[in-house]
Amino acid sequence: METMNNIQSVAERNITMVALASIQPSGYNPRKNFDETSLAELAESIRQQGVLQPIGVRPIADDRMEIVFGERRYRASLMAGLEEIPAIVMEISDETAEEMAVTENLQRKDVTPIEEANAYQKLIESGRHDVQSLAVQFGKNESYIRTRLKFVSLIPEIARLLEQDEITISVASEICRYGEDIQREVYDKHLKEGTIYNSWRGLKASDVAKNIEQHYTTDLGRYSFDKTLCLSCPHNTNNMMLFCEGGCGNCANRTCLAEMNASHLTEKAVQFMEQYPTVSLCHQEYNYNETVVERLTAMGYEVVELKNYATAYPKTPVAPEKEEYDTTEEYEEAHVKYEQDFSDYVERCKTIHEQAETGKITLYIRIEQKEIVLCYLTNTASNANGTDGATEKPLSPVEKLEKQDKRNKEIALEKTVEDTKKQILEVDMLERKFGQDEDKMIYFFLLASLRKEHYAEVGLEGKEPYHYLTDEEKMNIIANLTAKQKAVIRRDFLIANFKGAYGNNAIATLLLDFAEKHMPEELATIKNGHNEVYEKRHQRIEEKKAVLLVQEQAKQEAEDVQPETEAQPKEQPQPETEFQTEEIAA
Repeated sequence: METMNNIQSVAERNITMVALASIQPSGYNPRKNFDETSLAELAESIRQQGVLQPIGVRPIADDRMEIVFGERRYRASLMAGLEEIPAIVMEISDETAEEMAVTENLQRKDVTPIEEANAYQKLIESGRHDVQSLAVQFGKNESYIRTRLKFVSLIPEIARLLEQDEITISVASEICRYGEDIQREVYDKHLKEGTIYNSWRGLKASDVAKNIEQHYTTDLGRYSFDKTLCLSCPHNTNNMMLFCEGGCGNCANRTCLAEMNASHLTEKAVQFMEQYPTVSLCHQEYNYNETVVERLTAMGYEVVELKNYATAYPKTPVAPEKEEYDTTEEYEEAHVKYEQDFSDYVERCKTIHEQAETGKITLYIRIEQKEIVLCYLTNTASNANGTDGATEKPLSPVEKLEKQDKRNKEIALEKTVEDTKKQILEVDMLERKFGQDEDKMIYFFLLASLRKEHYAEVGLEGKEPYHYLTDEEKMNIIANLTAKQKAVIRRDFLIANFKGAYGNNAIATLLLDFAEKHMPEELATIKNGHNEVYEKRHQRIEEKKAVLLVQEQAKQEAEDVQPETEAQPKEQPQPETEFQTEEIAA
């Protein structure tokens, strides 16, 4: 209520006239859209009656005033052509000015839901308000305030639909529950103007909610990570409705879901590697979690790709729970079956490990989309170690570690290059001399445009027409370049870039200048040929224009004569009087 008291207290102060030229709008005003028709009506009212209610301003630097409230009256006064406006001058801080501007605008009847949402958000971000205090200050219930605050998360396109009454507040309330990625898909596929098939415009809010949950959320029960945090998450569909059907719910935040899943799988893969240090990480050619593979690779682990499908390790049987059975006999029967299944499981695991030790199979830790599993591949001529070649001898534990160490060194170099690419943009090299080594680097990149007919000029004899320069060949070429070779490479680079010449653009101008220097006769022939065609066409157009001009002139002359001809029959001959006769004689 402090802000309201501030507004009331300043209203009791003397009102002064302030020049409009010295006033400027404030960035604190949550209102961004002003209806032009309504402004014009207010401007006309001001012309007739003047400004009936003063605006609020505060002094800022350079003898200027900033609007605290009343920007609409200020704009209308400008339209009305006034030079001054009645104002209350207030000495207040930035924080108070912002709060007063927001509060005053929220009391308008025509405030839009988005403007209202942004205003509430600003007041909360100021640190002096929460949902409860806003509800008291503006006479709203807390649910109303929370619903409006959610509109801040709407993407601009959907917010615009709400502003323009293309969708209802209820529909917007359902959509704003979801992340930006889901909102974007909903807009592009179902709400965008021009959407013919499967448009959601005009649907009830309950139908929109049902469609989004069905098509754009994911059942959390399909994932193996700990879902304790998900139980209270606002993006869990179980927390979006009054009644839910139980279970883990569906996740409406794809970004968070993907991160939770990737972090869990990465951690689980590392635990597997600690438990089975001699077993290799792998993924199938398709259907694997790329983020997890990238993170494990960055951590120094080697992840191989299997072309052939590996058999999953046997799953551990689950012991029955007594509470799940109606009678003791049913439970005991299930427990006997479990013991037999567990005994079979142990035997199968033992056999698999024996085969792995003898080299008949190779164990892998497989990265899947939503799980990390043990699997194995039979070592045959077609799939040993995941290759399509001849049978390869399985690597020993020491060889695997050496291979992993080699990969770690490669990763260190890759990261060094990546970070250097980012950092080099920040280095100031303006005062440093351009060296010969940099000159060679330039030619390395220019060689990408070297025409194949010039390969011999740079020392590449006998290359096939379809041959493309390798990086190694380029490095060899730039090591000892002659002046002639440099000229050939530079000109081929220019010619390659002349492909962008079109009409009268800059590249076309450069192309013609280049041709004038190196092929003047050919250029003259080309120009003459096209100019000759142009002159013929130009002559035909001039002839047609001459005919049209003659026709137009004749038509105009006919139109000028016609009114005089039509007017003559309307004149009635009058008998000459004696006075007229004398006047003519005179």
